[in-house]
Amino acid sequence: MNDPIVDCIIVGGGPAGLTAALYLARFRRSTIVIDDGHSRASLIPIVRNLAGFEGGINGNELLVKMRRQIECYDVPVVEGRVTTIRETDGRFLVQYGSNSDSSSRSLFARRALLACGIRDRLPPIDEAVRLTQRGLLRFCAICDGFEAQGKRIAMLGPASRALSHALFFRTFCQHVAVIASDLDALTQQERALAAEQAIDLIANGTLELPNSTEAPLRVASRNGHRHAFDAIYPVLGCLAQTDLLSEFDVQRDSDGMIVTDKDQRTSEDGLYAAGDAVNSLNQICVAVGEAAIASMAIHRSLPANPL
Repeated sequence: MNDPIVDCIIVGGGPAGLTAALYLARFRRSTIVIDDGHSRASLIPIVRNLAGFEGGINGNELLVKMRRQIECYDVPVVEGRVTTIRETDGRFLVQYGSNSDSSSRSLFARRALLACGIRDRLPPIDEAVRLTQRGLLRFCAICDGFEAQGKRIAMLGPASRALSHALFFRTFCQHVAVIASDLDALTQQERALAAEQAIDLIANGTLELPNSTEAPLRVASRNGHRHAFDAIYPVLGCLAQTDLLSEFDVQRDSDGMIVTDKDQRTSEDGLYAAGDAVNSLNQICVAVGEAAIASMAIHRSLPANPL
């Protein structure tokens, strides 16, 4: 690690970034991870669909285990937020700010991997992050829909999008509702489908904070009715953490996600991406798989490194 130019800088210390660091270290590639400490996985109270953890695992605990694993290979994990990446003389200049002070630092790398993920849009209520960590606000029916059986669940967001998610959730639950301020935007066909599937439509509902850890989330509608739910799924979209790509004309899809080829290469030579910033199927196992693919491609793209 004394080389002033490392083989790869990884932006993001979530499951994708840490998996890539593990693979690259085992390929004997000099690697640095820069992490701002806001991995989406850190908000997950328990993951039950990740193979190998039969009882499930807390998101933060999973990240701790993954960090411990790469510690065996002397991979630095630097706390900070990357602000800029730009290409210069066939290498990448990565600038980042430290979490501990206001100073700016720079690193050079032959390759860069973006594993910076996304940020879910939270409802504009106090303690939204804490409610997410408690499992009262949730974001992934694929991850935990199975555990919602027999519970009262609601989708919060634009009416058509919320209804689409509610229809999927009827696989798991009898009591499903849509909370939206634009119910008038639903077509007659959509309303008929909601009625057929016994999905309640609640207009202009206001979330009320629970009084205790055991209390359900309550929603007050304008007509004075109050509805109780065991969990609410905001479907308000997400923010791609790709503002650091301002120096590149990297190809994106219609949602702003980074487009890659089968080897996780972006349209910028030497720049790779994996995880939630790439794929609309935002699953830990998908992020881990993409990171493994990207790492192998990065290793092969670099000059051989025989002992």
